[in-house]
Amino acid sequence: MVSIDLRLLRHAQALAEHGSFSRAAEALGIAQPSLSRGIKELEVHVGLTLFNRSRSGHEPTDFGRVFLQHAADVLAKVGDLEREVALAKGLGTGELSVGMGPYVAEVLGPICAARFAAEHPGVRLRTTMNDPATVARFLRARTIDLAIAEASVLEGADDFEVIAELTPLAGYVVVRAGHPLAGRTPLKFSEVLDYPFAQVVMLPPRVLKPILASRRPPSLHEGGSPPPFPAIECPTIQFAKRIVANANAFTFASLGMVRSELERGQIVPLLELQWIRVEWNIVRLRKRTVSPAMDAFVDAVQRAHAEVLREEASLRERWFASADRTSQARHGTQPSQTRPRKVAHAPPADKRR
Repeated sequence: MVSIDLRLLRHAQALAEHGSFSRAAEALGIAQPSLSRGIKELEVHVGLTLFNRSRSGHEPTDFGRVFLQHAADVLAKVGDLEREVALAKGLGTGELSVGMGPYVAEVLGPICAARFAAEHPGVRLRTTMNDPATVARFLRARTIDLAIAEASVLEGADDFEVIAELTPLAGYVVVRAGHPLAGRTPLKFSEVLDYPFAQVVMLPPRVLKPILASRRPPSLHEGGSPPPFPAIECPTIQFAKRIVANANAFTFASLGMVRSELERGQIVPLLELQWIRVEWNIVRLRKRTVSPAMDAFVDAVQRAHAEVLREEASLRERWFASADRTSQARHGTQPSQTRPRKVAHAPPADKRR
């Protein structure tokens, strides 16, 4: 029987994932020579070559692929065992890893992370931000304990369990205050699509379908062919907001996401459409034990989300009441033309499963 060090299995798994000794060593937090020695030691133990060098880097041999599949199962079980031991010690110590979509990380992440750290100082919290599909992949790989992202990406999978569904958050088309469409009424979304869209994350089908249905043929586009869709792919909401504030582009956001820009008069909401709303689920991998830390973080997220909903209602009342008063002062009794038409219905309350 061959006795294999788990540390060496992790070395091989990292090299297979990154395809490079330098990148794998960096991911493991060790020196490259240590990783090279570890891979050689593992191959000596096994008695077979696990990796071949190619133009694109180091790739597993045919046997190496089989070996790594079994190694992944072993490491996953070891990880679960280590996690169960940590759970038995309670909430006073341990570690929790949470993956979030870009909008969640912007709106809820800082609030719930700060609250969790204050209430549970002995637990190490690690948060990551990625597109929802990557967040789901990390959850399956057990890289994270919890996922919070677009509901349509996380729900429906047999290996996922939805812990909580968060109340949808109203979304708006937002543009710079001097945008050609600001103040125009009536306004159709098809007219908005004549301008560049700054996209933060790949749109779910429930949002993408009405957008594609609203696009006008090139022959009806003012000034020639329409811009590509999306015109600009942005890594973060902050990136998209900077573009929108300085160009005739548009993006999707809640009022809270652009609060400071609203107050400075840089950005205005143009349209409120029901399908632009954001829908988030909190999800875990099915059959994994729910730790006290996970329960505590879910509670922190739900409390933060309740605060965000109250802030959104307050911002909507303040922003549009102010806009109406300004419009009435200028135009008599006419309502503000910058006020977006509301078509969203009141969402249900948060539901914990």
